[in-house]
Amino acid sequence: PLILFSTLYMAVSCKSKEKEPAVKETTTNDTLNHSTVADDSSAQYFRGAIDNQLAEWKQSFQGFQADSFRFTQRAFFNNTDTVDMADMKSFLALYQPSLVYAADSSQFIDLFSSGISLERKGKKLIAIGDVDQAITLCNLKTGLWKRIAFFGPSAAIEEAAWVSDHQFILAGTMHNDDGVPEAFILIGDTGKQSFSWFESKIKRAASTDYTASGIRKLKIDEWE
Repeated sequence: PLILFSTLYMAVSCKSKEKEPAVKETTTNDTLNHSTVADDSSAQYFRGAIDNQLAEWKQSFQGFQADSFRFTQRAFFNNTDTVDMADMKSFLALYQPSLVYAADSSQFIDLFSSGISLERKGKKLIAIGDVDQAITLCNLKTGLWKRIAFFGPSAAIEEAAWVSDHQFILAGTMHNDDGVPEAFILIGDTGKQSFSWFESKIKRAASTDYTASGIRKLKIDEWE
């Protein structure tokens, strides 16, 4: 399952509804380059963010300790396929509240549009969810929008936060062999086009009902 969780797709799939940006299809096989060289220096970027931008996410776990995260691998975006941004206006009309922008607003991270299809029916916002999740990165200056990570049903990115103009944090959970969600963090670098993975044994109790802040901001009226 860990291979599935960490697979970074080199293909960007087309959305089924016209309101979302169309994506160029490719038949290129997915690839992922790994490195297990220690990368403790990256940890400095999430310690401050955990106590600030990710404070609510932190509180959803039992006995959360930032020092318990251990670097496990480095993985590269390895994606040159781009998205047609012609339909950006209609996309933003639906997903804008959930997007996570860099400080200068030149880039944003989209966590949810691939796994949640939105449609307005009258005054209601209707959502249809998927078990898979793709993470996309959009650079509004260069016009590049690409898929940089993909996760199956046993892992999910719940929150994102920028810590500099080129580095960001993705925080979520990954189920262990007993099906219990454990916290993990990715530190992304748009310059190096890479992720540093940090995993932990910090567990979220079954009684904890956590909803990602981006999903709450969408103010979805009904799920189908």
